[in-house]
Amino acid sequence: MSSDDVTDQGDGVTHQAHQTDQAHQTDQAHQAQQADQADQPDGHRRRDAAATRRALLLAARARFTRLGYDRTTLRDVAADAGVNLALIKRYFGSKEGLFKAALASAPRFLDGEAEFPHDRAALAGALSRQLAAGAWAEFGEHPVLLLLRDSGDEQVAELRRRALEEFGRQVLEASGAAPAPDALLRAELLVALGVGVAVVRSAVGLRPLADATPDDLLGPLRDIVDGLLGPPSG
Repeated sequence: MSSDDVTDQGDGVTHQAHQTDQAHQTDQAHQAQQADQADQPDGHRRRDAAATRRALLLAARARFTRLGYDRTTLRDVAADAGVNLALIKRYFGSKEGLFKAALASAPRFLDGEAEFPHDRAALAGALSRQLAAGAWAEFGEHPVLLLLRDSGDEQVAELRRRALEEFGRQVLEASGAAPAPDALLRAELLVALGVGVAVVRSAVGLRPLADATPDDLLGPLRDIVDGLLGPPSG
């Protein structure tokens, strides 16, 4: 074999090795690009932004309700929602921002009903369902407990106050109570009772209250509504 043949073969091997190396690098780059795209909102596996935000809010409400502000970690919230931790910062900015959004989007006092209670009997029925054991299984605890979780931020405190004031107005509207100077106070006392039920069930597990069904609660709550709010107008 001539020296020229050896040189040609050597050049061929070198060229093949170079092509193989280039192909390997191209494949690695392609895989890296795919991985980057999977994490980016405009990638091939892009998550719907609204659905991601909803998933994070649901996970955050459940965590904040059960554990409070201090014991809830953003890593756990992201894991519960099945998303990257960085997405919390993208959508909410911080833990405080996430808590504010979770509080603002928490179910209202009479949410979940087929229709807003329109009279005294419907109000007692709605309360008996919402305060019964297992009524909010998706949260682990009654979502009203979220209103008791303090982040130390005055804006959050104001959100909590406004939410509780709204609950009182909802109860007053649904009760059909006759106008009276202390009508709103009486409605807020009923809200406080509901919050107390949620707290006692969560923190103490007091029985039979902790296991009470809607049927168990309906009669006593009807009496409480009538006693607190007085006779309906008209």
